[in-house]
Amino acid sequence: MALSKSMHARNRYKDKPPDFAYLASKYPDFKQHIHINLNGRVSLNFKDPEAVRALTCTLLREDFGLSIDIPLERLIPTVPLRLNYIHWVEDLIGHQDSDKNTVRRGIDIGSKLSKSSKTST
Repeated sequence: MALSKSMHARNRYKDKPPDFAYLASKYPDFKQHIHINLNGRVSLNFKDPEAVRALTCTLLREDFGLSIDIPLERLIPTVPLRLNYIHWVEDLIGHQDSDKNTVRRGIDIGSKLSKSSKTST
């Protein structure tokens, strides 16, 4: 995931990309999608929708305490890029520089609904 050049400054993945080896050791559903090359480097096939879904669900659980079910026929967002989007929207609406009690509303056109629930971590 060589995305740090385009990452928002507040993106938690900007300077610390996901550690696939650690995540694979903690989440068996993710582990089945990783590959280890001859040099011991852990990688993921981003062309495989099931692997991308496993990564997305794993990152949401590990970093945000969310348990989410994404059907394969749905668009599978990558968490680091989606987080960029959220930070950019925050910048546009001035969330960081304004009164936190002010209600702001927006709509994300084209988003799909997936089931989610908060989990304790």
